[in-house]
Amino acid sequence: MDKKPTRYTRTSAYHASRRTVLKTLGGLALAPFAPSATAQQIQPIRFGLQNTFTGAAAVVWARKKIYEKRGLKVEAFNFADGRGVRDAMLAGKIDFGTMNLTPFFVGAATGNFTLIAFVLLGGDTVGVMARPGINNVADLKGKNVSITVGSTTGPVFVHQVGPKLGLKEGDYRIVNLQPANQVPALAAGSIDAFAGPEPYLTIGEQEKIGEVLVRFGPYDANPTCLVVNTAFLEKFPDTVNAFLKSWLDGVEYWEHNPDGVVDALLSMYRESGYTALSPPMISKMAKLPKVVPDITPELSAYIKGQADILYKAGSLKRLPDWDKVIRSDLLAKARG
Repeated sequence: MDKKPTRYTRTSAYHASRRTVLKTLGGLALAPFAPSATAQQIQPIRFGLQNTFTGAAAVVWARKKIYEKRGLKVEAFNFADGRGVRDAMLAGKIDFGTMNLTPFFVGAATGNFTLIAFVLLGGDTVGVMARPGINNVADLKGKNVSITVGSTTGPVFVHQVGPKLGLKEGDYRIVNLQPANQVPALAAGSIDAFAGPEPYLTIGEQEKIGEVLVRFGPYDANPTCLVVNTAFLEKFPDTVNAFLKSWLDGVEYWEHNPDGVVDALLSMYRESGYTALSPPMISKMAKLPKVVPDITPELSAYIKGQADILYKAGSLKRLPDWDKVIRSDLLAKARG
């Protein structure tokens, strides 16, 4: 016996439609409370920064907690210089970090570091300071000149700035000192000049210990690199993208909040014992760097050239695989 066809009426259609609508609305009501796939993929970040003016933009980003706008969880670790950041990254203790070129080259040559943006271009934040009576770089022939061996500033002075200004390697005696010890050594007369970074140039001028003969801006870009561990990038690309969006927020903050920038940097220095620095001094220093994150073709070529100089001088054992360690595309994606 044939089955009777299911009776389809306007009433049954109404109830079926109503059930469907209610089910859909119920799903929508619950949706905002369910974590999105993207949110689940964002990882906590361990961030290492140079607690110096070289990492100034990163210091402001971290101290003002600009990352919170993007919902990021960041644990910041302070280091005396980029070499400390490099070593902590190589040991797997932090995921992101800021450093100058020489520490970056070491990590990049192992395949562990990827350059994803710049913190700042700080050519004018480093320079040569000499005791009174020395008027130009060429006058340093036969004198005691301090550099920090293993830093980026030292090789730039020895191989680039000095020769361009009439002072070649071997014309002077190199005294290896950490930046914090250079101004006291100049004041004591144990050195005649030093190649070093801020805030020591400003402090030396303020205390009338020496005069700045030259800043490196016209000769060297001196970029501070923003670096991620390559393994972290490969495993958590969404987190790196969110981080770079936050980094762009930090660039905007630097441009539009000068008082906040001064406040963050002053607190960093005060905590480190630099009580001689005043807000006007910090404000003056903050105008020196260019806070631009983009890895341009010109800067890529510059980076490779600097690595070649160190490689030929025997200071770098091997060159990085540039196609893998320089990733300008990631910042472009974050902007998009």
